[in-house]
Amino acid sequence: MENRVKLVVADVQQFQGKEEQILSQIAPCYAAKYKNTKIRRDALQELTAGYLLKRYLGVNKEEQLTYNACHKPLLVSGRAYFNLSHSADKVVLAIAGCDIGVDIEKIMDCHEATVKKMFSEKQKEELFELEGNAQNEKFTEMWTVHEAKLKLKGTGFEDSWEKIRQQIECSIYTIKMGDYYLSCATKEAAVIETEWL
Repeated sequence: MENRVKLVVADVQQFQGKEEQILSQIAPCYAAKYKNTKIRRDALQELTAGYLLKRYLGVNKEEQLTYNACHKPLLVSGRAYFNLSHSADKVVLAIAGCDIGVDIEKIMDCHEATVKKMFSEKQKEELFELEGNAQNEKFTEMWTVHEAKLKLKGTGFEDSWEKIRQQIECSIYTIKMGDYYLSCATKEAAVIETEWL
């Protein structure tokens, strides 16, 4: 049976001015995150995440969600797997019939200390052969791949750096969208569909 993944990418700015309408429809935990987040763009990320969960998975109550030991959210119904990520003005919701991890990042400066701790020798060589924007883009792409793998595994950065460096066997899909990279990880190959809001 073919694994299918739907990636929904939304720009948070489209929800400005619609906050009250959306707050009345989304799960209270996302409404609370929106209200308690001081930075406006970060608050809009939480609002958008709640909206995407409501629109695509029907989640409007906290009782519909549960969490693993590392706080990865899951649907109580078990009818689908999902994962969320956000960066700057973008939020992505990944929906699949199998476990999934997703990460989106706006292109960021290459952080040498992170590279030395987290990346393999081959990745370090590849990165340090590049300079300027090319290096920043490659760093961001590699970062999203690492993060997607960790989110698939369900541990995030709670594992030690040594465990993080170990290969997590999975299938990776990565795309560049303007100033952003998006990666998703599944245990087996999947057919990817992307929707832009």
